[in-house]
Amino acid sequence: MPSLSDATLTRAAKLRAAGCSWESVAAQLGRTVETVLKCPDDDRWPALLAEAEKRVAVEAGAEAVLILRQLLRAEDEKVRRDAARFLLELRFRLAAPPDTSDPLPSPRSADARRLVAFLESHSDDDLARLAAAVHTASTPPPPVAELQRHPDGAD
Repeated sequence: MPSLSDATLTRAAKLRAAGCSWESVAAQLGRTVETVLKCPDDDRWPALLAEAEKRVAVEAGAEAVLILRQLLRAEDEKVRRDAARFLLELRFRLAAPPDTSDPLPSPRSADARRLVAFLESHSDDDLARLAAAVHTASTPPPPVAELQRHPDGAD
């Protein structure tokens, strides 16, 4: 069976993003339910659906702002105050620079933090001695027993 055209698949994605059932999508496209149920199997579907969902979210946001603006004229003072607060919070969030921090730090980030903590906990002289010991070929590594010994000499 031939795949749906770009225009038909795009329209199906828009209908699904708007909340239409598969049966409704099929009816509006003049296709069978079995045909439209195959839309998610099309390689083009994820991008088309994501774009359609993004547009629905933007439209819903605009409608929400409209309602909040109407609530600014409500008789109840608390309703007006809450609507104003939400609108101001939205304004501040939109005006704020984007958050570029990594929301889920990778294990490498944890390793980097440990490395920075280690480096900051030692003096430059200590780090220079450590680097010299590591890079000097004539310096054999310390015996394992010496590595396990406490710095104050207690075992």
